[in-house]
Amino acid sequence: MSEAPETIERVAIVANPSVDDGYSERLVSILGERGIEIERQTEPTGDPANGDLDLVFVLGGDGTMLRASRMYPGKVLLGVNLGTVGFMSGMRSEDLDSGVEKVLDGGLHVQEYRMLEVVNSEGETRTSVNDAVLLKKRPHQIASVDVAVNGEDLVSYQCDGLVAATPLGSTAYALSAGGPLISGDVACFVIVPIAPHSLVSRPLVLGADQVVELRVKEREALLSLDGGDPEEVPVGEQLSVGLGRESVRIGRTDDWTWWRAVRRTFL
Repeated sequence: MSEAPETIERVAIVANPSVDDGYSERLVSILGERGIEIERQTEPTGDPANGDLDLVFVLGGDGTMLRASRMYPGKVLLGVNLGTVGFMSGMRSEDLDSGVEKVLDGGLHVQEYRMLEVVNSEGETRTSVNDAVLLKKRPHQIASVDVAVNGEDLVSYQCDGLVAATPLGSTAYALSAGGPLISGDVACFVIVPIAPHSLVSRPLVLGADQVVELRVKEREALLSLDGGDPEEVPVGEQLSVGLGRESVRIGRTDDWTWWRAVRRTFL
């Protein structure tokens, strides 16, 4: 658990216009009544933005939250779920009025989630909040990937792809591929094969200090971070995946805790 801001005086609002339906106007009104300064109100562009902010309200679904995390790295993000799943959100849209009042009165709980770090053979490093997905390039073929942990060869997969996911990402694509739900306060990540061509294949849960090396064999693959546009990974390329030092800070209210979100979303 991370320390929440003692007072909230300056905020930004990131709202997905396709699902907003007047919620941002209502939020602006509530904040104005409490004398909160709104430094910036914008759509989820994903482009970095500066600002001395105590909190960023994010109106939309998990995709909006992911783009907001790139816009305001290190800032506390409080999502108001206007999407389908909205697991990363900390407040339901029907609780907007009461939820904002709770937050402004000190009822905000903040959890830090370490991000994935993906390093290619040339040393280029990128991060992802939810997951890094390595996929076959051609629908009628399979991907061939060697997996090593901390330099020790482990397994060779013939599969549609692999999902490397954080605890936050364990509720997304990794879950659909048969991976476990991981509690948000566990410092680990998971590797989940997608449709492996094997009678015996299980997800791998790795510790915070472990690094997984993925080497693409036989035919090129595609890599997508947090659902972004895929890029080609050539044959012979090795990707190192592990938990990085950077974190995303997610705010929640008592009405939408981690396990309450799990229960209402998945069970």
